[in-house]
Amino acid sequence: MKGYRLLAISGWLLTAPRLAGQGLPAYAPVNPVAAGRSGLTTVPYLEPGRKWQVSFLTDYASLIEYTNAGDLSYLLDAEVLRAQLSVVRSIGKKAFVLAEGSFNGSYNGFLDGFLDWYHNLTGFRVTAREIRPTNQLAYEINLAGDRSYQYAGSSGFLGDIRLGGGLRHSPHWQSTLSVTLPTSSAPRGYRRGTVSLNATTTLRSAFWKRFIYEGTLGAGYTPTHGDLADLQHTTFLMLTQGVRARVAGPLHAYANVIYHSAYYQDTGIEELDNRELSLDLGGMLRFKQGPEWIFGLTEDLEPSGPALDVGFRLGVRW
Repeated sequence: MKGYRLLAISGWLLTAPRLAGQGLPAYAPVNPVAAGRSGLTTVPYLEPGRKWQVSFLTDYASLIEYTNAGDLSYLLDAEVLRAQLSVVRSIGKKAFVLAEGSFNGSYNGFLDGFLDWYHNLTGFRVTAREIRPTNQLAYEINLAGDRSYQYAGSSGFLGDIRLGGGLRHSPHWQSTLSVTLPTSSAPRGYRRGTVSLNATTTLRSAFWKRFIYEGTLGAGYTPTHGDLADLQHTTFLMLTQGVRARVAGPLHAYANVIYHSAYYQDTGIEELDNRELSLDLGGMLRFKQGPEWIFGLTEDLEPSGPALDVGFRLGVRW
């Protein structure tokens, strides 16, 4: 009997009338050890009816990962920027093509003092922050066999270009196929260095008039490349589950849970070998005319892994 109830609820969710408005903000890894491997990204459901859809989304994140276990050590203490422009062109009623590019950077930063105050206020301890100097970049990986890699920061570089296309199969289902091209000008430690192939399917449903559910399932392939080629995974999986809600007037809120499979294997360092589990939450301001404004933050949901300590998001889309 319970099974029939679950089936009925699922059917109702997928056939409920749509709520006007765009879906959740797009998400892709920004940690350099993750972004340098996987080309997966979420592709929010694209509302039909417009030939062009444009979005500009900025992520600024603080990263702190520290492991020291004998001949194995890993340190990533940096603030990273990604400013991403995405353009979508509809073709007919169901098909679309997309292009995407970004400007990126890795810096000493300025957020450490604020984050120390916030952690003291909440009683949440981050041991690595207590032993690291304030606002000083460090990015190094030391593995068994005298394998040692140090990477510098960068004031700015271009990311890989993404090209793709997709189909809206129904008001509740969309599929996208994209490739990232190795066009990045990033220094060592930040670039993917090879092509990646990525497929994403998006499910969407409106319910209770004020809510939109949006979930994605993505699979990607990236050939090995770079210093850690022998320790890299080549196939990846990303699953997201999110909800958007209209709060009042033009104000909307959203929350999205993101799972990404591991990027590396057998390094002996948990922060490299573990999966990513992140929470992306925030709000939007959507007026009757003009663009939609996006503001939010992302946080790590597990004590170790390649997610962010904290990241801030600001964007706009037309």
